[in-house]
Amino acid sequence: MSMLTTSSMELLSVVVLKERLEDVTTRLLNLGIFHPVDIRDIENELKGLSPLQIDREYADWDALETRTRELSRKMGVSPTAQKDIKEYTPVIIKDTLDGIESRLAPLAARKEELELDLKAKEAIFLQMKNYPLFSLKRDSVYSFLEISLGRIDERNMDVLHRSFKDMPHIIYPFRKDSGQVMSLFIGLRRDRIFMEKVFKDLGWEKIDYPKEPEALSKEVQEKIFLQMEQGRKDMEKAGEDMKSLGRDCRPALSSIQSFISMKRALLEAKKFSCATEKTILLSGWVPLEEKEKAVNEIRKIDSVSYLEAKDAEDVAIPREDIPVRLRHSQIFKPFELLINSYGIPRYGTIDPTIFVAVSFLLMFGAMFGDLGHGLVLCLSSLLFRKAGNEKVRQALSLIFYCGVSSAVFGVLYGSFFGFEFESVWIKPMEDILSIFKVSVFFGIGVISTGILINVVNALRDKDYIKAIFDKAGLIGGVLYWAAIGALSKLFIAKKDIPFSYLMFICAGLALLFLKPVIESFFRVREENKGMMVALIESTVDILEIGMGYLANTVSFIRIAAFALAHAGLFLAIFELSRIVNSSAGPFASFLVVILGNALIILLEGLVVTIQSLRLNYYEFFSKFFMTGKHEYKPLSI
Repeated sequence: MSMLTTSSMELLSVVVLKERLEDVTTRLLNLGIFHPVDIRDIENELKGLSPLQIDREYADWDALETRTRELSRKMGVSPTAQKDIKEYTPVIIKDTLDGIESRLAPLAARKEELELDLKAKEAIFLQMKNYPLFSLKRDSVYSFLEISLGRIDERNMDVLHRSFKDMPHIIYPFRKDSGQVMSLFIGLRRDRIFMEKVFKDLGWEKIDYPKEPEALSKEVQEKIFLQMEQGRKDMEKAGEDMKSLGRDCRPALSSIQSFISMKRALLEAKKFSCATEKTILLSGWVPLEEKEKAVNEIRKIDSVSYLEAKDAEDVAIPREDIPVRLRHSQIFKPFELLINSYGIPRYGTIDPTIFVAVSFLLMFGAMFGDLGHGLVLCLSSLLFRKAGNEKVRQALSLIFYCGVSSAVFGVLYGSFFGFEFESVWIKPMEDILSIFKVSVFFGIGVISTGILINVVNALRDKDYIKAIFDKAGLIGGVLYWAAIGALSKLFIAKKDIPFSYLMFICAGLALLFLKPVIESFFRVREENKGMMVALIESTVDILEIGMGYLANTVSFIRIAAFALAHAGLFLAIFELSRIVNSSAGPFASFLVVILGNALIILLEGLVVTIQSLRLNYYEFFSKFFMTGKHEYKPLSI
């Protein structure tokens, strides 16, 4: 029964001296079972208490965490969680981070300088390549370039190169004459003053631009390529130096990050605390089975003045405000994704996860029954089983389960990638009436389960009127089952409807019609309406119940329809393959079969998943599901 209901919760309240609050919260965080709440939202007499002021402390730790993460990002390392957390003070953390930053700063500056230099050289080369030399002197287009054509003594060429080695530039020597070299110099306009000084010192003689532009020679292109390649290597070396520093600092950063995470978790717990002059009141939810562990741990602290545990049933708040904890083994964990997509089951209600696991897989397999397709889904999920986070792994597990169900129904139907073999059960296309009957009766079973869960939920809430008179209550269920029995006798067994069935139907209709009268005897009606209006509403409700149950039941025919569609798609693919074979040969025919199966897996697999969810959500959940507001999220280190 434990897996069929949400975990029972206890509200644990602790009064402790201010100086020992850290000890209590640390012990609770180590246990990882405490879901803190603001007790002022629960106990009206405590609304006058003041919250604990932690905004400044929270901001300080948040700033330190931001610095730690930023340093880790720059050095390309990821801090790892530490089991044994070392104690720090904010001052020690700041000093440690300052030391790391002082070592990182020159490396980061060097990398940034190399990166800017490389980008500038790449931009210059791109512009030189796209436009002939000397036509570059067009300020409106190249306003950031400084271009100079001149003549310099050949002996000063090396000095010219050395003078500009620390800034982006291109020197294109294209003609020698009597010891003089005619060159084109391209740099950045920001460096103009320095360029002019160097030119003056080295005797650079400016000359006019020729009328005809010259193309960029292969020799110069190779030279520029070598410069850019060297720039990339230098930049990679600077990056490796930063990563090396990151590896050296990783233990310290991991230790600091773990300690900061612990302090932030402590502050999250303190955020819900209330304060008096000398004490702190801390409250939160713990699972019933974990309560003794939490109580025993807290009682080890001598300064605890008061400790109280209340059952959730005794706390004066709506049940939807109590956090919900689902408790499943790893087998059923993936199906929680389907539940959470619809909503969180309200505290104290039946947990539908196990029912959904069974119904969803049966629906999917019945609509997508093929041994080959099932094996493809299984292998695909296993191939990526280690990818992504926990949610992704659960989704892959869900795909694996769907693959198993599809493969099982493939054996029952006798289908392997559309190629038929002897079936264990039936072949949908050869026994259409049977598959429709099975779908309808399966739907009746699902709807009946929803009715029973709704009745149980109402009884657990001690809402007996709802258990009996709700649209999915006991009377509605009896009417539904009697109507199903009567129609089965009439149309399937070809017999007269038994008188007892008619009695149940008439009695149920009468009770539903007289619901307002019965309610007036057992509880005060919420709305002050006249009895005649209430009876008219009862009549409308009866019609709505009848049409609703009919629509719910007929909806399950889609299981048979999609099973037939699955088989029909195979017929279409093989017919197309036969046509292609006669015109393009066996290879093209085989390719059609492969691509057709791939299309079915991707497209119809998605459609069948949506239909399976729809039947669960609208035909099953609509009968009983009550939504909670909060998922159980205990704080932990």
